[in-house]
Amino acid sequence: MGRQPRSADATRLAPAQPVVPRAVVPAPYRRHIGHLSRRFDQVCHGLITEAAAPDGLTRLQFAVLVGIADMPGIDQRRLADAIGIVPVNAGQMLRELEEMGLVDRRLNGADRRARELRLTAKGARVVARVLPRNLAACDRIVTPLTAKEREMLMDLLIRLIEANEAYARPGLGRRKRRSVTSNQ
Repeated sequence: MGRQPRSADATRLAPAQPVVPRAVVPAPYRRHIGHLSRRFDQVCHGLITEAAAPDGLTRLQFAVLVGIADMPGIDQRRLADAIGIVPVNAGQMLRELEEMGLVDRRLNGADRRARELRLTAKGARVVARVLPRNLAACDRIVTPLTAKEREMLMDLLIRLIEANEAYARPGLGRRKRRSVTSNQ
């Protein structure tokens, strides 16, 4: 007796499934902006994290370093606004980067409460080393697109982000802490 084809084996072993019209079965990558944006963020996060990881950096730490490299002397609050993170998180990142010897915080002569942020020589070398890998990762993300499509994607993303800027706040959507009540 010969072996049956795999499809027959699968049919024989599979439990009976209700027949669902094809239009009702969701595609793996539905055309839903929330789902697609989350998946796109996963792709970006994975590739950009790979670029920064060999130097012991997270993608957010690298964003902080690039922000300081682009705007030497910037203060913590303006840096947080520029890269879209909560100032407290920026402070934590800056402490970590300072401990790694990559960032220097100096008193601002005009406002002694503020700190001017600068890369150390080591920090500048790290940015110079990681930036080409980061740019290559960004290119890899858009490789399937033509040059014209890449420009169009950038223009459309900028337009969508600017039109919805009120929702692009750090911390938006975090769960509110529930108060703990005793069972009396």
